[in-house]
Amino acid sequence: MTMVTEAPRRPTPTGEFRRGWPALLFSTVGAGVGFSSLGYILGTLVVPLQSEFGWGRGQINLASLVSSLGLAFALPFVGKLLDRFGVKRVTLVSVPLLVITLAMLGLFTSSLAVFLMFYAFAGLLGAGTSAVTYSKAIVEKFDTRRGIALGIMAGGLGSAGLLLPPLMGMIIADAGWRGAYLTMAALAALPFVLVFFARLSAPSSTAMEPLAGTATKPAHLREAIRRREFWILCAAFFLLGWALLTMVPHFVPLLIDSGVDPVQAAFLSSLIGVGTVIARPVIGWLFDRFYATYVAVPMFIAAAIGCLLLLWGGAALAPLTALLIGIGFGAEIDLMSYLSSRYFSRQSFASLYSFVYSLFMVGSALGPVVAGFFFDSQGSYSSPLVMAASMMAVAAILLLTLPKFTKAHS
Repeated sequence: MTMVTEAPRRPTPTGEFRRGWPALLFSTVGAGVGFSSLGYILGTLVVPLQSEFGWGRGQINLASLVSSLGLAFALPFVGKLLDRFGVKRVTLVSVPLLVITLAMLGLFTSSLAVFLMFYAFAGLLGAGTSAVTYSKAIVEKFDTRRGIALGIMAGGLGSAGLLLPPLMGMIIADAGWRGAYLTMAALAALPFVLVFFARLSAPSSTAMEPLAGTATKPAHLREAIRRREFWILCAAFFLLGWALLTMVPHFVPLLIDSGVDPVQAAFLSSLIGVGTVIARPVIGWLFDRFYATYVAVPMFIAAAIGCLLLLWGGAALAPLTALLIGIGFGAEIDLMSYLSSRYFSRQSFASLYSFVYSLFMVGSALGPVVAGFFFDSQGSYSSPLVMAASMMAVAAILLLTLPKFTKAHS
């Protein structure tokens, strides 16, 4: 069996956290309020937008598709910029562009075409606020405890899933959906301040550090595409993105359709974030001690079961379903960044990881859109839930076929 071997690294676990905590704080906050947060707030906005403009749910969820396609298009370029110029410079440009786009969504949306145009701009212009940027910052600072550091960073996304739906629900009730977008714009500006205190590595110094496994890891895309590891990661996370993101924006509308009060539905949806917040640091800690794929695959199976429970039990099983989906989602982001950092060279991590993440985002955009149009045509979410559970099972099998990597450090 092919083995990818990690060379010994100098920093101790304690030293990594002592030197890397400012970058970890910056990355955790940035991940929570960056581009990815749009996926958490869209579900709370579906019903208000539908009421004001009369758009169908499939039409509204086209926002996820166009923004993710914009992100997928921009990410390979952003990945190269991250490896060449560093996280700080990319952040200083991308964060203000995302803030402006969110403010324009709240101020100038007047038609479906304008709404979708702004979401496309959010993906294109806010690509530097995605998890690729913040994972790059972590990978540069952590190795021995990279799993738990990535887990804490990804916990920022889980915190967004926990806090943003009820926050947006309350803001919508008080100031309408436009107020929700303006609030999100203010929150999205936080990383612009934190980046000045993050002690991020300069690209030149990063390139001169010893790289783990440079002899066995692909350093360029043309090398990577000849490796089955690259294609397995791309395929598996495309499927997982589709499956696990399918119900996130539809969770609140589904509960409202079942007779749940909108504010209560938003709070129930936040349980996805609870599962994610709990799962991500724990899963990251386990990744540092056990083979990562064996840790994550059971979580995906649990999330698949959660989709089927929602199909069979409806709103009565919504809390359990939300927790299981959140746990699966927690394993997904952690595993994607962690495995990419182990199979790809650290020097070109962002360039290569951006392709895996792009396909993940395309899948995560297609899932909600397809689910929305299924609902519009069938009046039910049954078909999307079965599709999501099946995709998670296939993705789990693909991940189990990856060659094992070994780490010389403990």
